[in-house]
Amino acid sequence: MKKKLKLSRKTFSVWGILLGPFLLYLIYTIGCTQSAGTKQAMSPERKKAIEDSLQKVKEFEITKNWSTAFEYYKNENYTDAKRYIMKVIQLDPEMQLADKIHYNDIYARLSNCYVKANMPDSAQSALEQGLKYFPDNIYLHESLGFMFRKRNQFDGAIKHYKKVSELQTDKSEIYKILGDLYRRTQQIDLAIEQYENYTKLEPNDRDAKDTLTGMYSATGRSEDALASKEKMLEENPEDAGLMYELATVYFDEGNYPKAIVMFNRLLQKEPKNTDALNNVVEAHLNTENYSSALNVLQKILNLDKNNINVIIKMSDVYRTQIRYTTARNWARRALKIDRNSGLAFISIGKTYQEAAKTCVDKKGSFKYDDRLVYQKAYNEFKKASRDPFMKGQAERHMKGIEGNLPTAEDKFMNTYTEPKEACYKWI
Repeated sequence: MKKKLKLSRKTFSVWGILLGPFLLYLIYTIGCTQSAGTKQAMSPERKKAIEDSLQKVKEFEITKNWSTAFEYYKNENYTDAKRYIMKVIQLDPEMQLADKIHYNDIYARLSNCYVKANMPDSAQSALEQGLKYFPDNIYLHESLGFMFRKRNQFDGAIKHYKKVSELQTDKSEIYKILGDLYRRTQQIDLAIEQYENYTKLEPNDRDAKDTLTGMYSATGRSEDALASKEKMLEENPEDAGLMYELATVYFDEGNYPKAIVMFNRLLQKEPKNTDALNNVVEAHLNTENYSSALNVLQKILNLDKNNINVIIKMSDVYRTQIRYTTARNWARRALKIDRNSGLAFISIGKTYQEAAKTCVDKKGSFKYDDRLVYQKAYNEFKKASRDPFMKGQAERHMKGIEGNLPTAEDKFMNTYTEPKEACYKWI
């Protein structure tokens, strides 16, 4: 454990005091007392004088040893420092003079001496012993918490760090440590509480706020997660990353109007952000705002005119609007870029398929001309099957319309091969 102790030092000026006069006074007092003892009992005043003298001698010895220990400790001679620290403890095992002579940190120093000697178990024992006499010592609790945490003894670590947080409520890093300990022990609600305490004291720690938001989401507190993101953006209004994250949350929750607003706010800062542009397209499509979707798709094409995926998306949107000629034209534009594009052939096939279905639904009957159009769709899907990336999808489309293709009887009864009905004039 590499934690450097930062402890107080008392400057001692007692070296000018000589031990001899105290001892002479003590011998004289005791001698006189013994002589007088045959005549009468010791007076309370005399008794107190003796006790005071003994106490002064004891205090002198403790002061001398503590001062020596401090000098060795200051000079990083931890072996000799430990020896004199132990003498102080032997002279005052109950720590009755710790406040008066200012060695409340004696067990902290003793523990660090053991740490420097690579004796971690003894260091821990010293800290635990110190807490018997100084139960509210923050340093002792925090040091023990650190030791337990490094040993993955999380319950012990939590106990001592929790005490530190109670003794010093404004020590922000302790809340974060506690939060991480609770996370590691799967106590997420308690972890959330500690991270909330931490982020109140450290509002600019983005990582901690992200962690807190993640815990809200993991525990089903989606409203808290969203509120946390919104608060973060309010505090950092120019943060493009937050804009994207928040817009994505709105999108995933199906709040497409808010998602569009937030993505557009991001696009004001990053007009070439194609991920944001594509999300705006999807949001418009999900709200059936096809004209707006087409406008955004055109913006993407302005950035990348040969983007086949976007071109096919244009075809799909026009097909949704029952603008079959335009839909087919866009798909054919993709084929000019890549004549083997399975995606483009599928788009044309779907356009024929949708056109046939629309005509059948409109007239309420299924005729030979309709079968001819389904045959056109089938032919396009068959072309798409030559593209190894689209083969599976193309074959599923082919199988789905096999029952609608012209039969041998249909071909025998009808000599033409192109649909004649008005519904299919565009073909």
